[in-house]
Amino acid sequence: MSDSSPDRRIPAVSLESLNASDPAPVRFRDRATPFWALLLSTLFSLGGGVCLFAVAIFSVFLFDLVAMQGQEIVAALLVTGALVPIVGILIFEVGHARALAGFRYIRNRNQVAGKALLGVFSGVVFALLHPYLALPFVIGALLAWSTCHIGGKTFRPEPLWEFISQEAPSFLGGRDQRALELANAKPRDAALLQGFQTALGLGALVGGSAVASWLVARGVLAPSAIAAIGLLTYWSVDSFAAFARQTAKSDPELEGRASSVTLLPAEDSESGEDPETGLYVSQLSARTSDGKALLTSVSFSIEPGSLVGITGDSFAGKSTLMRAILAPHDLAALHITGRVVLNGTNLWDRSGREQEFSAVHIPPQPSVVPGGGNDNLTCFGDASRQERARRILKSLVFTTDTVDHITHTQDVTQLSAGEQKAMSFARALALRPRLYLFDRPEDGASEKLIGALGNRVLADTKLGGIGIFVTDSRQLLDMCDKILVMQNGRLIEYAESSEIRARQSTGWNKFVTERELESEEALDAWLSSHFRRDGDEANRRAICMIANEMLSVACTMASKRDADLDKISFGFKHFSGHCLLTLTDPSLSLSSGAMSKARAAAKTSVQGERLSPLAKIIRDALEVEASNDDEAGTLQVSVKTYDPRKQTQSKASKDDTTVH
Repeated sequence: MSDSSPDRRIPAVSLESLNASDPAPVRFRDRATPFWALLLSTLFSLGGGVCLFAVAIFSVFLFDLVAMQGQEIVAALLVTGALVPIVGILIFEVGHARALAGFRYIRNRNQVAGKALLGVFSGVVFALLHPYLALPFVIGALLAWSTCHIGGKTFRPEPLWEFISQEAPSFLGGRDQRALELANAKPRDAALLQGFQTALGLGALVGGSAVASWLVARGVLAPSAIAAIGLLTYWSVDSFAAFARQTAKSDPELEGRASSVTLLPAEDSESGEDPETGLYVSQLSARTSDGKALLTSVSFSIEPGSLVGITGDSFAGKSTLMRAILAPHDLAALHITGRVVLNGTNLWDRSGREQEFSAVHIPPQPSVVPGGGNDNLTCFGDASRQERARRILKSLVFTTDTVDHITHTQDVTQLSAGEQKAMSFARALALRPRLYLFDRPEDGASEKLIGALGNRVLADTKLGGIGIFVTDSRQLLDMCDKILVMQNGRLIEYAESSEIRARQSTGWNKFVTERELESEEALDAWLSSHFRRDGDEANRRAICMIANEMLSVACTMASKRDADLDKISFGFKHFSGHCLLTLTDPSLSLSSGAMSKARAAAKTSVQGERLSPLAKIIRDALEVEASNDDEAGTLQVSVKTYDPRKQTQSKASKDDTTVH
């Protein structure tokens, strides 16, 4: 009888149970093409080409000895001999496929490249026989290359399926998944290129035969060479054209990859060297090809044993940050720069060598591969890993029935969204990395599953691991030691979770930035996010102008050393009819004399007069106060605001009165 009626409470996970079940570290390798596979594929491709040459030579002997000299007795012998290279081609093709099973992409590319190489070799052989014999190949190869690389950019690539507008509601409405796949399939090259390749090959056949016939008429070649030269010229040009088409179109290996990933050197990081423990992220940026920034100089560090939550508005860059930490190469068409180090090891390094598994990223949609639930759960691990994964899965779903259903399924795609979610959580925990990156784990997961996951990760972090949650779940955020707040691709605050919760409960928001004028754009974006109502443009403009002057005050009053090293923080809170904006700066020191001088300048200022930043703030604000203590100086400014909804209602009432 199965334990299908679990206790509603989520049990805590003991450290003793984790230590007792901790297996040897998981070893893994990044995807890589082994050198032996490339070498073996090249040899097979060349072997098949040599057999093709042998068939051509046999055709020459057949024509010369049998057709021209009438030696009928050798016909059967030559035909039998020609079967040897023909069978050899079959053996090389089959052997290529069997020896490199699972490397089809490598086989196809090397086969095309190998045939093109043999085509060039045949052109060289023809040139040695007579320079004119190489002309059809040279002309055909040049035309093929120019057609593919110039015409390939001119001709429109043909999609696998061109749908009409009336068909779109069907597959976008969920009635035809295959149609959706065809509509999204990436076009490879223009259909016209195949026609050009065929035409060039046939032209080379005619050209090679014509040149060979002319040389026979001049007594340079024997008549038996015409057919072989024509066929080999056709094959060589066709092979080179196929290679030109392959190099002209996008490489599938590079599709969906980042445009560039630039690892900043350790000496360019803030600390000057990589820490030996914990997660260290320095100056992590991501931008599109047109220069739009998705992440801007994100820097933070997390000590071992910490649990960190990442929050922020939609489109703040939270998911992009998670992917960039572990797999920047997967951020399609983006330019990534920065440095990410975990326990002294560069996380961006990709290598086919065996290494210990150190970090795992769990996206909102579970990652699965074709196969059963047990293989997906254990990453095709051995019996010990299977047993551990089952125990962890049961600690998340609580019932043996559910564990058996997940592990025994033959097609993992048939599992429900919640079951796939539980499986992906258990798989990550079973790998026991030093860093967990959970991106919106609550999506598609029950509250009980999220609670069990949080308890398990919390216990793992107490053993020296690091957990990061991108989440809006209060249940998970309450477990976190620190909160990292993002906005518009920038880190605006990173502090103890208790501090952030206490401040947010009072209505205050905080923004931390470098003390430099370049921070103005990020500061404006943060302040603008607090005024999202229609008609708030004047509020945004007024508060941003004053905030920029406050930033100027911080920059002008700090020494060069401070400007390079210190950070400043802004606080913001809404009130009825006004808002408060505070600047807290360790280097800020405003004396009463400086304040009095600025107030006098603001009071006597005229239109167009050039004022100091502090005087401008006093002139445009409702009230300005400055204070200093041992740790930092504070400048607090009250700015007048209006409620656009009241103005809209007032205007509507006035219009009604006018009509009546």
